Amino acid sequence: MSVFEILFILVISLGTVIWGVNIYNQKGIWFLAGWNTMRKEKKKTYNEEELCHLYGRCVVFCGIGEFLLLYGSFNYNDVVLCTGLGIVAVMVILSITIPKINPKKYRK
Repeated sequence: MSVFEILFILVISLGTVIWGVNIYNQKGIWFLAGWNTMRKEKKKTYNEEELCHLYGRCVVFCGIGEFLLLYGSFNYNDVVLCTGLGIVAVMVILSITIPKINPKKYRK
């Protein structure tokens, strides 16, 4: 692996993990897709703190999955690549389904 590949993997995955920690602490949520364009009346119907905790955890685990995905891709290791892809896929699915399953926790 070249130095560029190592730096690329670390910058992308650490950036995602740092962003996830910020979301968990309710900072930087304006960067979430759809949240910054949502009407203020509709935003008031959501429990922002619980949503931030859920999405923050999911983004942190997506960063870990990105690390594995990129590392496996650059090293031609299919098992590591598929593990990272699986982690990202599970986190995306969970971030969509958990608020639907338990709406009382995420809505006011």
